[in-house]
Amino acid sequence: MALIFLAFFGTLGVSDEMFPQNYDWRYRVISNLLSPRDNPGHYWLPACGTILAAVLMLPFAGYLRRNLEIASPRAARVSGGALIAGIVALICACLVVPQHVHDVLGIRRLHELIARSAAGFMAIGMLAACWCAWKGFRKNLLDGRLFWTWSLVTLLPLAGIFLSECLLVATRLNPAWAMPIRSVLRHSVVWHLGFWEWSGSAAVFVFLCAAVFLMPAANGLGRPRRDHCNLCSEEMP
Repeated sequence: MALIFLAFFGTLGVSDEMFPQNYDWRYRVISNLLSPRDNPGHYWLPACGTILAAVLMLPFAGYLRRNLEIASPRAARVSGGALIAGIVALICACLVVPQHVHDVLGIRRLHELIARSAAGFMAIGMLAACWCAWKGFRKNLLDGRLFWTWSLVTLLPLAGIFLSECLLVATRLNPAWAMPIRSVLRHSVVWHLGFWEWSGSAAVFVFLCAAVFLMPAANGLGRPRRDHCNLCSEEMP
């Protein structure tokens, strides 16, 4: 977890300090730091850091699947598979740099498409994990704090993104009706995608931390491991 934090947030923070213009994470998207157009001198640093963080996240897919199978095997497989797809898409988004001049594979904004796909797959994986945590909590198989922590860091950012996207679509479909709402919220951080990108990144990190510290270890069969007393052969309850 420490290496993931340093690789992702550390390199983004260093690149923020060296950004040619004033970078405000509340209003600017993360892709600005990875863009050769916006950050020509140091775009490679956050790209490499994000790729390293994504590679370090790969083992979590199998870790979650093994530990969540006790609650819901099918949802656990969905969670692990979606996380792998999201991580692979995140790596591809770092390799396909953001630019709006040339088409890549016939797509003008391929980076944005891959990045949104990565976020979508990770959201599916996190939601499936929340479902497993809920079932495990009801069956007394998993810690209730795991479910509440995962739900908090998953549902709040998704609800915020959903509402902001709905308002954005509404301003385009019915400008007269949505213009007063837009005029009120346009200067608020909740209106900008950058705020939700950074919030979602922090939420994913907290999600992984909760998986490490609040989820019981599992043996090779995917069942919770029981602790043994060091002084006797009897199993601890």
